[in-house]
Order: sequence, then structure tokens, then C-alpha cells
Amino acid sequence: MLLEARGLRKEVQGRVLYTGLDLRLERGQTLAVRGPSGSGKSQLLRQLAGLDSDSRQGVAQVGDVLCRDRTFEQWNAFEWRTEVCFVPQQAPRLEGTPGECAARIASFRQQVARESEDPLLLAERFGIERTQWDQPWSELSVGERQRSLLAIMLSRRPSVVLLDEPTAALDEDSALAVEAALEDQTCVWVTHSSEQADRVADSTLNLSKVNDAD
Repeated sequence: MLLEARGLRKEVQGRVLYTGLDLRLERGQTLAVRGPSGSGKSQLLRQLAGLDSDSRQGVAQVGDVLCRDRTFEQWNAFEWRTEVCFVPQQAPRLEGTPGECAARIASFRQQVARESEDPLLLAERFGIERTQWDQPWSELSVGERQRSLLAIMLSRRPSVVLLDEPTAALDEDSALAVEAALEDQTCVWVTHSSEQADRVADSTLNLSKVNDAD
């Protein structure tokens, strides 16, 4: 089992978003996560990514998440985030350029020995020009930042990719190019589109139904 979650529960500001949630993904499988705004989709990705500690103010969470039969603690935080990569809904305006960001990530100790792809070639598949690769993040549009960040993350070949509406700011052609690039990747993919879920996912988790059952 590549990714497994057992008994996940998350509460934010006193509101339980989900409880008793179990997930299992084999290599190459994609799970689509759907539900209305506020149902806990992004919070689920954050829990899988190990981004929220139990002591974070207003947040309480329990459950075990394993990648290749090892927990977050057994991997340690840096190794876990190399294996389980979170791509947020809106890429932040980082310092420097996408090219500089890609080089910096590739230099990290946890990344040096990993097999990788050329992030620029991936970015070009997503419609990013070479000139844009060397532009400051602040000069790129929301969609250009999103595609550039996704190319950088995928180039490092993580075991699992956690995607929060990765194509929300993209046109149809760019969205389909992203879907094609992720076809063989193991993903937990938040999407509002039932059509996209049908195209990309092996199974779908509807958090609104989970919450109603509780």
C-alpha cells in the first residue's frame, strides 16, 4: 500500500470536519475528493501532508497516515514532504523565479539523490514559455504560477501528490495537459468538477456524505 490513512479526524475552531476517515491508495491510483466549500477538503490534504501539528491553535486532529508503511514521524518531516508533496490551490508569490526555485529545491539534501525530470520541459507541456521560467514569480499570472509550481513539484517525482484544485485557474487545454501529466501519478485530488473526477480518478470521496453520516 503506497498511501494509507486510518481513523482520521479533524476539528477546526470547535467544528468537526470529518471523523473515522480511512483511505488506501495503491501506486498509480488517484482519489478524487469532493464536497461543498467548508466540508474539509483542503484540511484533509493538510493533514495528509503533515502540515498541521496537533498543537496548532484552534486545530485538533487524530489518526495515522502512512506512506510505504512508514508514518510521518518515522520518515521525519523533511523526508515525508519529499515523498508526499502538497500543491496548494493558489501558488504563492515566491522570491526569485521559477527556474531559481527549481534549482534550490533540487539542491536540498533529501532531493539530491532522487531521480528527477527537467522541470522546464514539464512546464512547457503546461504552456509555460522559457522566458516566463526566468521571470519573477510576482510578474506571473495566477495560472502561470500554478503551472510552474506544479512542474517543479512533479519534476522531483514524489511518491504521492496532494492536489488542491490544481486546474482551477487554467484554461481547458492547460487543464487537460496537467491531467495527462498526472495520469500515472498517485494522487489525492480535490476538485469541484464531477467531470474531472470521472476523467482522472479511480475512486471518489465525497466529504459532504461522510459528514452527513456522522
